[in-house]
Amino acid sequence: MKLRTALLTLALAVLSSMSLSAQEEVLRYEGQWPKGEGILYSSRDGLIIGTFSKGVPEGKCVCYRPNGEVYWGNYRKGKATGQGRLYRDNGIVFAGDFKNGKYHGTDTLYRANGSMFVGKFRRGKLKTKMTENASLPSGLVKPSYPMVDLKYKQEEFLKELEIRWEQRNLNLIESAGFITPRFQGGNIDDFALWVNSQVETPSSFNPENGSRTVLVEFTVQTDGTLADIHAVFGSNVELNSAAEKAVSKSPLWEPGTFAGEKKSTRLTVAVVFGGE
Repeated sequence: MKLRTALLTLALAVLSSMSLSAQEEVLRYEGQWPKGEGILYSSRDGLIIGTFSKGVPEGKCVCYRPNGEVYWGNYRKGKATGQGRLYRDNGIVFAGDFKNGKYHGTDTLYRANGSMFVGKFRRGKLKTKMTENASLPSGLVKPSYPMVDLKYKQEEFLKELEIRWEQRNLNLIESAGFITPRFQGGNIDDFALWVNSQVETPSSFNPENGSRTVLVEFTVQTDGTLADIHAVFGSNVELNSAAEKAVSKSPLWEPGTFAGEKKSTRLTVAVVFGGE
C-alpha cells in the first residue's frame, strides 16, 4: 500500500472522530414547514433529501455525505437511526440497523468482490461476527444504489463539498500537529511486512483460485492496542480469517496524535498469500 493512500485513510479516520463544531457550518433548508418534504444543505452533514420536521431530518431520507458516502434510510431527530443502507465509494455497502449515524444492531456488509458477512455492531464497532460467505447466498441481492434526480444547484453543492473535504484532508495531513501511528518505529508499510511474515497460509489454499490478497481494516486505539479487526476485501473465507488472525497478533503501537492529543485511528493493511 502506498504511503499517500495510507495517510489519506488516516486523515479520514481522524476527521470522522473529531468534532466539527468549531468550524463554521453552512446550513440551508428548502421545503415544507413545519413537516413534509425538504432538502437540507449542510457543509458538515452533506446534502439530505427527504422528510423533515422543522428543518430536521425525520423519516426516510437520502444523504450525500461530505466524505463521499451515501446513506439511504430512516432518520430520527436529525440522526440516521433505524433501518438503512450506507454506500461507500469503494463499492462496500452496509445494510441493517443504525443509531445516531452509526452501525448499531445487526448489519450485513456487502464487499465489492461479491463476498459478505453479517455481524452485530454497537456504536459503529463490530462486536460479534455471525456469518461470512465468499459469495452471496442464492436469492440474496446486494442492495442497489439509490437513484435520485439531482438539480443543477444540488450537484454544484456536492462538487464544492467534495473539494472542501479533500482540501481539509490535505491540510490535516500536512499539519505539524498530526502524527500517524507508529509500528515498532516504522509506518503502515513496516507493519505490512511484519504481518506478511507472521501469517499462516491455510493448507487448502490454491493460488490459482481467486485473489491472493486480503485487505484488513483495524483501529489503533489510544492505548496502542488493535480493535475492530476485520477483512474488507478477500475472495476466500479461510484466507480472510488467517489474515485477521495475523493482524490480531500485533504488538503494541504508538498511537496516532492530533495537536498533541492521542486519537484512535483507522488503518488498512494488505496481506498477500502465496508470495509474489
